[in-house]
Amino acid sequence: MTLPDTITRTLETDGRFSLMTQAIRATGLDSVLSGKGPFTVCAPTDEAFRRLPPETLAALMADPKGQLFRILQYHILFGNLSCSTIKKLNFPKTRLGITVEIMEHGGVVTFGGAAVTIPDIACANGVIHGIDQVVVPR
Repeated sequence: MTLPDTITRTLETDGRFSLMTQAIRATGLDSVLSGKGPFTVCAPTDEAFRRLPPETLAALMADPKGQLFRILQYHILFGNLSCSTIKKLNFPKTRLGITVEIMEHGGVVTFGGAAVTIPDIACANGVIHGIDQVVVPR
């Protein structure tokens, strides 16, 4: 039995998170998400990133230490939090230092309005939940 990889490595090898992987590398958060943790990352899928207007995505990727860094930090929670745990938290503080609303509607857990579509990807230093939108902090 193989042990799970770090969050960074899991995102790199999963195939559904290539744009998230590019973004975390560009911002330098790949080293954080390879560290001890534990972290919970609500990671937008490639499909979620593609829902952004192309000019918005290009502008974010062109400024990795600005708005992209803020947005990605907003997708990171502290602790190893399963989907059944995060849905009970309501307004946890993100790595950005501000809270995000987490709710459950009809059995679907939402993170800042984005639906968790791929819950509970176990990692050595936490957990990943795939979400269907890039959530922009207010």
